[in-house]
Amino acid sequence: MLVLTLVATSASWASDELLYGSKVNWNDVDLGLALSPLYYTEFAFWDKNDDRILGANEVVYLHINTGVNKVSLNDVRLTDYDIYPAGSQVGDDPDLGKTLRMFGTTPTPRAELRFYDVLGDWAYNLEDPIYLKIEPGNIKSSDIRITNYVGFPPGCRVSGIDPEIGSDTETLPGRLCFLNKNGNINNAGYAMYDEGDVIYIDFQEPSYVVTINDVRLSRSET
Repeated sequence: MLVLTLVATSASWASDELLYGSKVNWNDVDLGLALSPLYYTEFAFWDKNDDRILGANEVVYLHINTGVNKVSLNDVRLTDYDIYPAGSQVGDDPDLGKTLRMFGTTPTPRAELRFYDVLGDWAYNLEDPIYLKIEPGNIKSSDIRITNYVGFPPGCRVSGIDPEIGSDTETLPGRLCFLNKNGNINNAGYAMYDEGDVIYIDFQEPSYVVTINDVRLSRSET
């Protein structure tokens, strides 16, 4: 595990600059800040009708594995739920404690973050949208957009008439990390992920630093 490096910054945290699904760009307030690795995460969904298949109105989460298959504090919603937008952390909300089904448990396919190589240059670029692939293969309906694409916002599902349907996807070369905004650490001196921290897909070297093209996988509430 990596101890969080403290980085001084005078920049204010503007919530409109730290939106779920946004990519880090030049002059963003978080560019260059230190990240900490995020361990023990799983993609899961609230299987409301217990049919073991992701339904159109069922909420998808990044579950911070607490040893229980239930929606837990500070899990991140990857799709909207009621008044709670995609990218929001779970608090003392109506979905807290609901039973989760992990992707990758029979008969549910394994979910995976992948990107659509729009330019066809075999590289991940700022222009390339990212998806949570619910089923293997090319882009299908029910896959979830993590970043926007031609007007479709992060957190929405692909439908059968959308322009990218059927397109090939590529493996996303990143790791999940978080920005320890409140500076909390545990007894061993390691950064603790908790309320208000922002999760990123961290791509480029140097590792564990916010760099251009990293993706915010949750939203800042402050």
